[in-house]
Amino acid sequence: MTPTPYSVSGFTALVRDALAVRPEMEDVLVEGEVSNLKPHSSGHLYFTLKDARAQLSCVCFRSNALRIPFRPENGMTVVTHGSVQVYEAQGRYQLYVDRIEPSGIGALALAIEQLKGALGAEGLFDDRHKRALPLLPRRVVVVTSRTGAAFRDVYTVMSRRAPGIDIVLSPATVQGEGAAETIARAIHRADDVKGAGVVLLVRGGGSLEDLMPFNTEVVARAIRASRVPVVTGIGHETDTTIADLAADRRAATPSAAAELVAPSTTALREELAGRTVRLGQGVRASLLRHRGRFEAASARLERLSPGQRLGGMRQDLDRRADLLRHALLLEVTAKRRRLDAARGALRDHQPSHRIAAARSAVARYRELLAAAGGRQVETRRAALAERGARLDALSPRRTLERGYSITLDSASRVVTTASAVRRGERIRTVLSSGELESDVTGRREEP
Repeated sequence: MTPTPYSVSGFTALVRDALAVRPEMEDVLVEGEVSNLKPHSSGHLYFTLKDARAQLSCVCFRSNALRIPFRPENGMTVVTHGSVQVYEAQGRYQLYVDRIEPSGIGALALAIEQLKGALGAEGLFDDRHKRALPLLPRRVVVVTSRTGAAFRDVYTVMSRRAPGIDIVLSPATVQGEGAAETIARAIHRADDVKGAGVVLLVRGGGSLEDLMPFNTEVVARAIRASRVPVVTGIGHETDTTIADLAADRRAATPSAAAELVAPSTTALREELAGRTVRLGQGVRASLLRHRGRFEAASARLERLSPGQRLGGMRQDLDRRADLLRHALLLEVTAKRRRLDAARGALRDHQPSHRIAAARSAVARYRELLAAAGGRQVETRRAALAERGARLDALSPRRTLERGYSITLDSASRVVTTASAVRRGERIRTVLSSGELESDVTGRREEP
């Protein structure tokens, strides 16, 4: 007889039921390496646990994921607790995780180290953010439990060392669920106390679980947000919390924190007295030194005439002022010349200025040519006048004007000798004005 085949859903339900009836599948511890970690927006965690030979799909729902004190990461080896069930929609079994512990290290310690790394990378613990403590604060606000021994220790130490400092309690729950938020609120309240100079955040020692409120981000940020310096004294010397790293100063215990912010008034008085003595000695020594210097300066002043030195200095000042003015004038003149030359060169290189310069040159050459032509005409005219004057001076008429005359024979030839005419010949005598006619009646020749 052929068996009836299962449907896919029916066979998957058969496997689911087979796993459900096995009690060892309801309380399983599995150790492996986290991979393919996918935090969902719903808050669920989906990841795979693997070793060298196999892989196991895992899911941690939001309600359980919120209780995990550390942040799971890919590559981390963890121990998970949960139950094995079948995811029918995909036909595969998976581990439904309700608790995760890191392998080889406590979950709280890992969570603290992860938070330290994140806040340290942000710079929250940098020394450059640390504030200096006042030498003697007027008022100290203590953040701690109202009923704990830490407040009594702080009060006892400060009352003994500095009874003049006001002590104000800002109460907070320092252990258990919700303690971190009450500590942060107490720090904010302390920050608002009028005249507060320092905030002391203290509590006694305890286990790592007891100190967890001081290893939270909300407390660290409240410390850094405080307007006044914060000093921590949490636990014992070996305890170092995130609050200690964020604080401006850290003390090993609450009593040590009180000693840190409240210096002994007796020691301060002794130190003040010692400083007063040293100050008096220093003042006397300084007065003696200055008196010696004053006497030496007075002697030098007596040897030197202030009036003469002042007159010489005034003359030197005037001379230097004159040199300075002269140098400035020379510098200004030189720079002005260079500026004018540069401007002229710039104008010369501009086409419009070059055309204007060429036109000016043409006009200047035209004037020069006209002047040269005029001078040439005048020169020629003067030479002509001179030659006319010389010619006129050589003219017979000028000779006649001086009283001489010209005698012409009957043929109008100039008579230069007596033998050139005959007796009885009519001759003409040319004078400077008019002529005379006469007959030769006789002649006399030079021997």
